[in-house]
Amino acid sequence: MCPDQRATLAEFERLHAQWRAASEAADAIECTVYADGPQGHRLLQQRLAADRVHQQAMQLLRDRPI
Repeated sequence: MCPDQRATLAEFERLHAQWRAASEAADAIECTVYADGPQGHRLLQQRLAADRVHQQAMQLLRDRPI
């Protein structure tokens, strides 16, 4: 990978980490709103499944940058 691609990937990962932190904070707030019912559990399960898929996609990008 050339230096420009590495720098772009590093910047993407930095911004992505900020996005993830903000998303996790929003998810925590949303889950506390629904915590008393089955919607909260279902929401949490969907978020966790989406996060696993997203992590796999990010790993693929790191392993084989475009």
